[in-house]
Amino acid sequence: MQNAISRRTALKGGAAAVAMTLAAPTILRADEAISIGSLTPNTGGGGPFGPNITASHKRVADLVNSQGGVLGREIRLFQENSETNPETAVRAADKLINVNKVLGILGTWSSSVTLGIMPRCQEAGVIQMCTSSSADIPARDQKGLVFNFQALSPVWGRAIGDLSLRRGFETFNVMALNNDFTGSMIDGFVGVVGRDKILVEPFYYNGGQASYRSEVTQLIGEDPEAVFIPAYVTDFTSVYKEIFRQGYEGQVISVSIATTPAFKDVIGDAANGIIHGVPVPPITSPAYKEYLTEAGLEDTGSVQHPFGTAGRDQMSVLLLAMEKAGTTDTAEIAKAIWDVTTGEGKKTVYNVTDGLAAIRAGEEINYSGASSSIEFDEEGMVLGRDFQLAEIRDGKDVVIERLEF
Repeated sequence: MQNAISRRTALKGGAAAVAMTLAAPTILRADEAISIGSLTPNTGGGGPFGPNITASHKRVADLVNSQGGVLGREIRLFQENSETNPETAVRAADKLINVNKVLGILGTWSSSVTLGIMPRCQEAGVIQMCTSSSADIPARDQKGLVFNFQALSPVWGRAIGDLSLRRGFETFNVMALNNDFTGSMIDGFVGVVGRDKILVEPFYYNGGQASYRSEVTQLIGEDPEAVFIPAYVTDFTSVYKEIFRQGYEGQVISVSIATTPAFKDVIGDAANGIIHGVPVPPITSPAYKEYLTEAGLEDTGSVQHPFGTAGRDQMSVLLLAMEKAGTTDTAEIAKAIWDVTTGEGKKTVYNVTDGLAAIRAGEEINYSGASSSIEFDEEGMVLGRDFQLAEIRDGKDVVIERLEF
């Protein structure tokens, strides 16, 4: 953490200068409500997760409004459905930016959506907060306005690759859905297991096909001991049906966003044995336990709402940073995001109410969230997320291990 802070301190002045020079910061009049956009995948590939993110944004905004708002002003939340589709998302972002005049767009999930709206947000000086994993995200943020609450996909690939080796598999094949989420994940996986253990050159497939017969035939060619398929639930369901149909008896490995209850309901007992992984909240954290109460969930000791927790943290961090900055100037808010999360604040807070009270009392805070401890590297990418690896047994996910990356 200290290295990230020192690097960020060194960069802060330069990043701020670039942001002030290149971006036209979104600054609202003091008598206006503060408009924030929630752009979530309520349908499409991210459909199982978007509604929880949406609900989290609204709960935090409603709570803060009930307590007098931020900077003495109401928070006005505008919600749009990205449909997990970049073209839809760009149209929605245009509306949020040009009609609703939002200063931030929160909740984008798929990397293609986050990257798709980034040029609009960068041009308008609008803050982005996402749970996306493409390694292209920090590279394309030229103004220090993007904050990612998700581990980048190379981390996913390395964690799953590490488990695969410890399970004793010696040969692999890899194919992935062709999108911005999977490329660097495959690189991470192959980097850990070793290219010499990959029997067929890793390849990509397009979603929405009527059949995946030829792709699966190529994937299981030469009979590898295990296959790795990072995907979304809609396409993975069809791909796995074809794997089962072709009689492959080796180990199938994927990501947890592809093996949701909807997948298990369709596949049934044939899903048993699949290994999958995903970044998860720290389930012993006070903030996570508060989230469960806020969302009306019982504490089962297992991971719930991995993306809904991030939605809570996104809105909380943005509003805390706004109060800390004392302005709606997005360049100043972006700097304050570091102060309330990754700075050297002595007072740890787990929710927006306590954080706002502490800031108003003149205290320096360190917000620790429900999705992670919320510390960012110098590029705005979250550090220190837990990663959970599980196996499907009797239709349920049985945790193999939890790691911290």
